Order: sequence, then C-alpha cells, then structure tokens
Amino acid sequence: MAYPEWVEKQKRPGTNISCIHGKYYLYEATSVWDPEKKRARKKTGKYLGRITEDGLIPPREKKQQAISEVATKEYGACTTLNSIGKDIYEKLKEYFPSEADRIFSLAVLRVIEKCPFKRAAFLYERSFLSEIYGDISMSSASLSTFLQELGTKRPQFVGFMKEYLSKEQYILFDGTNIISTSEHMDINRIGYNSHRLFDPQINLLYAFSACSHTPGYYRVLPGNIRDVSAFKQCVQESGISNMVVVADKGFGSEANFKMLEDNGLKYIIPLKRNNGAIQKEKLKTGNKADFDGHFRFNNRVIWHYSYFLDGKHIYVYLDSDLRNKEEKDYIRRIDENCEDYSVESFMEKQYDFGVIAFRTNIDDTAENLFHLYKTRGEIEQSFDFLKNLLEQDHTYLQSVYAVEAWAFINHISLMLVYAVYTRLKSADLLSKYSVSDFLIHLKYIHAVKINSSWVTGEISGKTQKLLDAMRIHIT
Repeated sequence: MAYPEWVEKQKRPGTNISCIHGKYYLYEATSVWDPEKKRARKKTGKYLGRITEDGLIPPREKKQQAISEVATKEYGACTTLNSIGKDIYEKLKEYFPSEADRIFSLAVLRVIEKCPFKRAAFLYERSFLSEIYGDISMSSASLSTFLQELGTKRPQFVGFMKEYLSKEQYILFDGTNIISTSEHMDINRIGYNSHRLFDPQINLLYAFSACSHTPGYYRVLPGNIRDVSAFKQCVQESGISNMVVVADKGFGSEANFKMLEDNGLKYIIPLKRNNGAIQKEKLKTGNKADFDGHFRFNNRVIWHYSYFLDGKHIYVYLDSDLRNKEEKDYIRRIDENCEDYSVESFMEKQYDFGVIAFRTNIDDTAENLFHLYKTRGEIEQSFDFLKNLLEQDHTYLQSVYAVEAWAFINHISLMLVYAVYTRLKSADLLSKYSVSDFLIHLKYIHAVKINSSWVTGEISGKTQKLLDAMRIHIT
C-alpha cells in the first residue's frame, strides 16, 4: 500500500506504518522466524506516535506514581476526642508542660480501647495520635518511670481539677475499690467492698456535678478508710462549698451521722430495709391517701412520705414497678427451692419490696432529693471502663505515686467520656447511641498514608449522618 510522501518520510529501519480509519501511526517492527510456516514474519512492537503532515507526534507519557510507602492508622475516634477535648489538653499544657502530650494520649487510648498500660505502645503506634503528638515513649519501662514521677504532682492535679469546678451542687461518694496485692504500698489496706470481699484495696472517692454529671474531683484513700474525716478532707482540698455526701447503705451508722453533722457536711444516706427507723405503717395499709404525694421518675410512679424521728428527717419512697419486679423474683426463687427463700420469709419481707428510704439533713422537696440520690447510681455506671482496667494495670500500681498518676489519667478519660456524652445528649441521640456505640462507629475510620501524604479513608453513610448530627467534622 502506497502512503503519502509526508507519511513515508517518517518510516525508518525497524519501524512499520499502520493506517487506521484514515490516520497514520508508527510502530516499532521486528522480523521473527515462524518455524511452522518456515519463513520470517513481521512482529509489531512499541507504539512510536501518530504521523501528521507536520511530523510525528510522540505518545503522551503515562504518569505512574510508584507507591513506595503505605501506612494505615486509626483516625476517626482519636481525632474526634482530640478535637472535643481540646480545652482539656490546653489546660494540661498549663499544669504539665512536659507531660501533657503523654497524659492526654494515654487518656484517649483508654477511652477508645480500654487500653491497659501494657498495650499502650502497640496502640499508640497504630493510632493517628502518634502523628499528632509525635514520638512519645509508651514502653512498659518508660511508663513505669513516668507514672512514678507524675504521681508526685498532686498539687498540680488539684489545681487542674479546680479549673473545671463550678458553683453548682456536687455529690461526693466512694466510686470504686482498687484491689491491690502490692507489698510496696502503704495505702492498700484490708477493707470491705460491695462484693463482700476483705482484700487489700484502695478506695477512690469522687465528686460529680449533680446537674451535668461531669466528673469534678477525686481523691485516693487507703482501703480501710471509709469515715467522715475522708469526706471532710475532700471538701477542704477541692474547695467545693455545695457538696452532698451520698454514701452507700453500709455507711449509715449513728457514729457516722454524728460526724457528718458535727463537721457541717450535707448528706443523703440510704437506710437498710430492716432499719428500725423506717416507719412502715403506711406501707402496710396500702392506702395511697396516707402518703404525702407522688411524682414520676423514668416513667415510673414514685409514692412518698416523710417524717422526723428524734429530730432527723427520714424519707420513704415506694416504687410499685420495682416492688412487682422484686416480688416476682423472690417467688421464682421460692419455686426453684433456692436456699433461704420461703413463703414465710416472703411474708416477713412483703412490705420491704420496692421501698427506698434515706436519712438526710438537706431541706428540699421529696422529688428533688430522690433525683439527687439516684444520681449516684447513674454516675457509678461511668466507672465500668475503670473497673475493666483494674486487673490489667495492677502490675503498674506498685507505689502510692503510681496509683495517683493512674487515677489522674483515668480522670482525664472520664472527662472525655462525658464530653462525648454531652454531645450525644445535645444532639438528642442518647436513645440510639451510647458513648461506646459512637466510638465504635468512629474507630473504623482510618487515615491512609501513601508516600508522604495522609488521606482519610472511607466513611459509611450511617457514620457520616451521625457525625453531621453532632456537628463533628474530621476530614
């Protein structure tokens, strides 16, 4: 086939011209021997360009980026907590200029992963926190030293906590018991806990806002200290003027009541159902007209009455839903022949079911006092993640200072938990998502590093709607 002269001018040895739809293209060409046909045949090779009257137009070079480095790190949860807790971090920098990065990073990891110290290095390396805060040593050896040194700074801990205390009402209670078998600590003493165990332990007292339920102040105490002197020292150190002690039923002795009142402390102390101070005549008649009134709590009707006994104010509440539940449970145990459960004992306890009674020196309505008392139980749920860490961290808690540092880092974690809780509440999402649910959605958002650039990974539609509802932007 004859080609135009301007086309033929581009042909040279080792090339071949092809005409495709009236356009001319130049390719490399070689000659190879075909053993079947026993003759040479032409083999078309690399494309060299398009031939035009103005000359040869070479092909465009394909830009192929070589991926020399790819890394993936958890991004969504840690950056969200980093953003929500920005003010916490800034305050930490004021009180702990050289330790703030490590304190805050550990607190974030503990919220997201319930991270014990022994796994901190592994999780930090795989978190985008390591890109934000850089090279922080999280090895077991370095953390042991870090906790020892940080724990000597109780004055700074208290100063930091006071930055967040307001003039609102706070409830003070013993939040949890830390079981410790360390022989190097003087504060782990034999003490009684809610599990009826007499083990070497440490007590952790906590003050929470009665309104916002946010953590305000804590104090670590020896395991055998559960008296009023501890509460009084907490009030003095924290400087909280509007503090209410809400202890458990085991605290309600006459000696403790006297010490509370002698020290000018407000209190709400629940009474055991077999306490002789509880007048049950109105419960036995079943006539609601004998009660002072009722209110609603969590969609349940609570009936109540109160009286003075030897100058002490006693409040008695009857929760009918709780009574029905407790009666059914007791009958079930009788039917299953459980030990210590019988019809006779049921008859003796029948007026105790569904009853809550406490003694207080606070002058307020029955409804307000009940809500304040119930706040303790709601707040105690927030200690679940702390309790999950206790056994995992026990090897690090070998000194009073290590325990102090442990408690402070967990305090920062609690502050972050409640910061998320507040966001969920403001977005009216608490009925759909817990704090844990929210973090699970976020922790699967990753950042991907290709060569030297980080890009945010895919975000599911459901997670994006959740972020939009909470007005959180992480990309």
